[in-house]
Amino acid sequence: MRKLFMRSFALAFVAFALLFGIEFFVEWRRAGYPGWGAMSWAGVRNDKLIDILSPMARAYNNVLAMLIATIGLAIPLTANMHTPKLIEMFLRDRVNRWVLTFMAFGAAHVLWVENMIGPDFAPTWAIAISIYLALVGWALLIPYFFYVVRFVDPSRLLIRLREDAMDIVKVVAARKRDPMEAQTALAVRIGQIGTIIIKSLDRNDRDVAAEGAWSIKVLLDHYEQHKSRMPKEWFVVDRADFVGLSDEALEMLSETKTWYEMKCLLQLEYGFLRGLHGSGDTVSTFSDATRVIACRMDGHHDEQALRLAIRFFNNYLREAIKAKNLRAVYDVFHQYRRLGRELVDRPELLREIGRHFSYYAGMARTYGMVFAPQLAIFDLGYVTRRAYERASPAAGELLKEVLSLPHRTGDDVHSMAVKAKLILGGFFVENRWETEASLVRANLRDIPRSEIETAEAALLAAERSFFEVTDRQLNLEYVPPERREPLRKFCGSLTIARNSGGHMVLTD
Repeated sequence: MRKLFMRSFALAFVAFALLFGIEFFVEWRRAGYPGWGAMSWAGVRNDKLIDILSPMARAYNNVLAMLIATIGLAIPLTANMHTPKLIEMFLRDRVNRWVLTFMAFGAAHVLWVENMIGPDFAPTWAIAISIYLALVGWALLIPYFFYVVRFVDPSRLLIRLREDAMDIVKVVAARKRDPMEAQTALAVRIGQIGTIIIKSLDRNDRDVAAEGAWSIKVLLDHYEQHKSRMPKEWFVVDRADFVGLSDEALEMLSETKTWYEMKCLLQLEYGFLRGLHGSGDTVSTFSDATRVIACRMDGHHDEQALRLAIRFFNNYLREAIKAKNLRAVYDVFHQYRRLGRELVDRPELLREIGRHFSYYAGMARTYGMVFAPQLAIFDLGYVTRRAYERASPAAGELLKEVLSLPHRTGDDVHSMAVKAKLILGGFFVENRWETEASLVRANLRDIPRSEIETAEAALLAAERSFFEVTDRQLNLEYVPPERREPLRKFCGSLTIARNSGGHMVLTD
């Protein structure tokens, strides 16, 4: 933004100089190239010089008044809308300080020169400097107004806060700043990014909220590049850094060296919570950002930071279920599934994710969200299939978690859960994993044949695109053409006969 201001100022100054220079040359040539004495009132009528400078002084005063009034109104109002940090940022900005100082100096200089002029004294050099400064000031005025308007743009505020935070990290990594003092300064900037996110959501400004979430992601990307070079004092936190956390929680943050990640991810959680109870369509912004951050942490082999990001996913699920916000649950399960796909070569984490799916599916049932647990079966089934394709040691445990999720409540059969397990059984038949296919068959022994046939027909007829517009858009029940025949074989293998109690059992 400063480069744009300097370019605009240079263009304005050159345009002024060319226009006024050409105008002077044309008139000078028309007058027969008179000497300097013929063009000056100095020594002839010095009071005329005062008449020239007086309007200039009034113009300076008016311009300065406009600038101060604009800044005095725009900055506090914008700070109240976005972040109080804006006032400090404005005062610390070099362009703002230089321009305001220049305008004040120019106004004072014109008055001083005007005061120096006497009946027999004409300070020609000072008068010339006043005129040239006035030309520069007027050339500066328009670019600076645009600069102020851009300065209060929330997108620019996010960029400034982000760049300030990144500079602090670089300086600490280079051992050029006290780490404890830098912690406080950095926490303030990260917190202000979170404030902008929340206030943007309050005004339904989705674009700025998304930019804020992405700024957090950029900060963590940058931090991971410098984390290994940070001094050991940097990773020690106390109660002032995280008000409300227990001593044990603070100790764990220091041990895992994740206070910076915690501070950043908390801002995403605050945004998620605000979107959950307000602009519900924005929750995907924060869950998606958290997933991307977790994948980057895995790429940097930062185990503790990765586990922290997974815990925030669990927070999202808990809060979405407590709010009974099905759309949010739907989205977070989807992002969790995508994260599981990326971590398919991390069996210990896959096992944990499987247990989390099962736990929060049970929690959703407790809160009366019948549809949410069925979503969990579909998404966990997807992760399970990927684990088997990659021969993950966690595959068997993931399968157990899927089969442990109920597909009926009393006489009420959950058709989507049945379909999810049928898809999984067809996958095992396709890949000739008969042991696993048998486990799925045994799990579905209590489903009537008519239900199996209905579910099979629906799966084979499902189109790739869901018949409503959704965040995923892919139909959960869609089975690719190459996998339909294995699905038919699996459903056909479920030859069931009624027992005396009306339930269905497998026949050999």
